[in-house]
Amino acid sequence: MAETKNVKKVAKKAEPAEEKTVKKAVAEKEAPAAEKKTAAKKSVTKVESAVKEEAPVKNTPKTVTKADPEGAKSKRILAWVFWVLAIACEVLAVLVFIGKIDLHFCSQIAQLIGFLVLDFILVVVGAQFWKKANHMDPISESNKVKFWLWNNMGVIVCCVAFIPFLIYVLFVDKNADPKLKKVASIAAAIALALGIGLSADWNPVSEEGLEQAQQTLAGTDVYWTQFGSVYHTDMECQHLNRSSELYQGDVSTAISEGKTRLCKTCAKNSNIEIDNNGAITAAPVEFVEEVEDIAEDVAEELDEAAA
Repeated sequence: MAETKNVKKVAKKAEPAEEKTVKKAVAEKEAPAAEKKTAAKKSVTKVESAVKEEAPVKNTPKTVTKADPEGAKSKRILAWVFWVLAIACEVLAVLVFIGKIDLHFCSQIAQLIGFLVLDFILVVVGAQFWKKANHMDPISESNKVKFWLWNNMGVIVCCVAFIPFLIYVLFVDKNADPKLKKVASIAAAIALALGIGLSADWNPVSEEGLEQAQQTLAGTDVYWTQFGSVYHTDMECQHLNRSSELYQGDVSTAISEGKTRLCKTCAKNSNIEIDNNGAITAAPVEFVEEVEDIAEDVAEELDEAAA
């Protein structure tokens, strides 16, 4: 009986040792596959890091946040406040023209010109707020008509602020003083022409264009001057040689400041594709090819690890 007990004890001690040996053998056999999986994971991490550090390739999901839509909303509200005041000035100008308002301390012509000038200033200031808001939070250009109307709301309001006045002066009131009619029509026509020119957005930004620029230049600072209309990716760009003061920031900030186009020289040196208006249309060619090569290597390593 004693011997049996001893045998059983030895058997119980031997079983864990055998299991340990088997597990070790399995681990050694699976080690190459595990190493391949680890290498594959490292490659995937490398791709993810490259995508974060550089511009994403085409068809990358849109994950970039727009440039302060709340700020854009407040600017649009301010634009409408200025435009409503501008229409009010137009009504006051009509009342002065027909003699319903007389301020006494200045002549009728001076009053008329004063209200028209104030009308012009309010229209233009409102348009600047509207354009800045559209650069910060643009709409899609999928509907071309809506895109143009939305970006040129300042032009529409300018027409509303002066054309009815011109129609009344030239065609409705037949008994007005000819001199007053001539001065009023010329002043309103000049204000209308200048207002349209200053209110129009000659380089509108689309939602797609802003997102493409943000993705292509993600993590990259750009540079611009106070009065220029383009931004640069290279601080040493030849077009900046005469500029003593530069502004630096991300591309969203540059576009919100009215710098809607990428410098053609910088685009060429960085191999970034742009359209005729200077808007970015594609990421750098070298980066796209590099990411595609890495992706192919990762796919091959994953296949080998799975096998």
